[in-house]
Amino acid sequence: MAKPANSISVYYFQYKQRSSQRGIVGRLSETEIFNLLPRVIAAATPEIYPPGSILWHSGELTPQEMENCRWMTFLTQVDKLEWTEGRDWPVDELAATTNTLRQDYDAFQAFLETAMHQTIFSLDKDWVSTIAPQVFDYQSPARQSPYLIRAMINLSYDGDAIGCVLDPMGGYGQTLFECVLRGIDGATLEISPTASQRSAENLRKLLQRLQIPFEESQAGNCHLFVTQGTTQNRYQIVNGDTRKADEYLPNQQFDSLMTDFPYGVRAGSRTDKLVPTDYDRLLDAALPSWKRLLKPHGTIVMAYNLYTLPRETVRALIRRHGFRQRFAAVDLSGWISDKIHRDIVAFEKMTLPS
Repeated sequence: MAKPANSISVYYFQYKQRSSQRGIVGRLSETEIFNLLPRVIAAATPEIYPPGSILWHSGELTPQEMENCRWMTFLTQVDKLEWTEGRDWPVDELAATTNTLRQDYDAFQAFLETAMHQTIFSLDKDWVSTIAPQVFDYQSPARQSPYLIRAMINLSYDGDAIGCVLDPMGGYGQTLFECVLRGIDGATLEISPTASQRSAENLRKLLQRLQIPFEESQAGNCHLFVTQGTTQNRYQIVNGDTRKADEYLPNQQFDSLMTDFPYGVRAGSRTDKLVPTDYDRLLDAALPSWKRLLKPHGTIVMAYNLYTLPRETVRALIRRHGFRQRFAAVDLSGWISDKIHRDIVAFEKMTLPS
């Protein structure tokens, strides 16, 4: 939808840091915006603007883009700012003015004083309390950050909506929490029988808390939950080895695989030294199976520890197994502790030309 010729309108995306973990608020949030809203022109200059990522968007947001905003990890509010002046704005002048606002904080403040404000989005605060680790009845130092889970699923978008997600190293099943809240199908594969059982318990309690009717069944190493109602979703919890993931999930394919790869640090330990582990061999053995479970052009998003798995090793394995890295020019790493320097990589399944 075109803007009136005599006005400038931009969208002001506001972020707040909602996690004590470093490295998943700044650059990653901007990457999510660029991924989900392809028409965003640029990020505001971080050295000039106050804390919080600010991005400017020219042109009207579509309904689908607004829906995408709802799932951005750290987005707290979107305001539409419009400045009307009694003259036409040539396209090149409009772009120049928008770019000035992005880079000049004084110009931005002057714009705010005269602009018409319209808040069009605010974060659903219920999400934080629903998916936060505190909702689990057990306490585990190895539990995943819900913000990291949401961020990785957001990074797996490639224009089309995601219908089904697999976490091939599912742990206690927190990935399924995000799948339930999005109304998409989900599955986890976990080698620990105890963790798989806890995953089923946590998912059952979440569905009950949200008052979502469901049917539950178990056959062998697979626990299945099927929701009932206006929409029907399937959530699978499978106990098995990720290197043979496609054998446990025969005749299934997923839009996205995402996982928090082992960091090589004993959870909760402050004294143990890092012990080298062949995580490169584990990833090398798992990638062929993961690839068979992906739909054409499906995406894998993986968090891992740079101290135990070098970035160049990961990139070499991606290339060897026929994947194309996404966001290759963007640094998604962040220091979490003195033993964990977490990186996030997204890579897409390549298909042979017909």
